[in-house]
Amino acid sequence: MYKLDKKNKEIIYQLDVNSRQPNNQIARKVKLSREVVQYRIKQLEKKGVIKGYQTLIDVSKLGYINCRFFLKLQEETPEQEKEIIEYYKKHPKFWWVDQIGGFRDFGLACWVKNIYEFYDIKEDLVKRFGKYINNIHISIYCKFYVYNRDYFVSKSQREIETKTLFFPEKTDFDDKDIKILRLIAANSRMPIIELSEKTKISVTNVNLRIKKMINKGIIKGFKVLLDLEKIGYYWYKVEVQLSDIEVKKKMLSYFENDPDIVYAYETISDNDIEFEMEVESYEKFREVLDKFRAFFGKSIKKYHYFLWYKEHKFLFMP
Repeated sequence: MYKLDKKNKEIIYQLDVNSRQPNNQIARKVKLSREVVQYRIKQLEKKGVIKGYQTLIDVSKLGYINCRFFLKLQEETPEQEKEIIEYYKKHPKFWWVDQIGGFRDFGLACWVKNIYEFYDIKEDLVKRFGKYINNIHISIYCKFYVYNRDYFVSKSQREIETKTLFFPEKTDFDDKDIKILRLIAANSRMPIIELSEKTKISVTNVNLRIKKMINKGIIKGFKVLLDLEKIGYYWYKVEVQLSDIEVKKKMLSYFENDPDIVYAYETISDNDIEFEMEVESYEKFREVLDKFRAFFGKSIKKYHYFLWYKEHKFLFMP
């Protein structure tokens, strides 16, 4: 396990707030020199703590729906699990592939243009891997809330904000925008000059297009991808059914101000609200969960939780 010191936590936090901000800007905020910040980032990348940098792209603005499968397997072997992982890692419509510890085994999420395309993908899943599947849980994301990793810094250093994805309104874009998005989706820190060279679009135009896509809500932010296992953190998900759905707005405000909660979702499924946290231990998870239950217990019909085991693909772009 790699032990993060205070300054490394502050640097990671700034990369999580905006991974495209230059090193000299991060240096001012964490009170180190640009050279030291650059060295520390390179060491965190070398140690595998930082796996990469991603752009939060709201593909609903491009005309896509976000759908999800949770799978419980049966009669499977590690080889068959690997076959499922590799197939969906390579599948161009799937943006997220994750193994789960607990009452589910896999989480898979895809971008589709309509429910008929979703139906075809589901049919393909069953035809290919149905003999290994005991249960399929299907849902459609309606709202996706992304919070900063505030647990890395003190309360006075936190930049509390919510990046909300998935809306019914499309916006205009063209093939040049898509070229840029496909490059920065997997590397949000790619320099403008490199983006210009790879897209054959001028530096000025690349800059202008990125700014326009931010203003249009296509680009919602720039984050850092971490290997939580390397730093001794665990990623838990809690799914909640409510007896009073009017409380959802208060819950979302609560999530925004809880430093350990990093994602929340509203879906078309049997869950009314879902949220995820990154914590150092099971004891910390219970502390966060019990605090939530104490606050909203009267509105909760039931809940369950599980541990994300291993993330194999996480890319906000078809």
